[in-house]
Amino acid sequence: MKQGIVGRVLYVLFALGTAHLLLLAGVEAQRGWALRQEVRIVDGQLEALAAEVEALKSELAHADDPAYLEAKARALGYVYPEEVLRAPSR
Repeated sequence: MKQGIVGRVLYVLFALGTAHLLLLAGVEAQRGWALRQEVRIVDGQLEALAAEVEALKSELAHADDPAYLEAKARALGYVYPEEVLRAPSR
């Protein structure tokens, strides 16, 4: 009779251990999936930032060009002191 009880206890422990192992495997699989999603998001942000850096480098390369600076200033609404700014008629 004692062998039967020990066998049952071992069987229950084995079943609980297996269930725990499966639970941990599922948790780790979900965690891995979440990390892959986060890596994809960060990679997208990195690509966007790299494109922004290239655009800023291009703008910086033109920073010494007087025509470029004048165009930027005019786009912001600046005029020379001797010029008169008139609002467009409706």
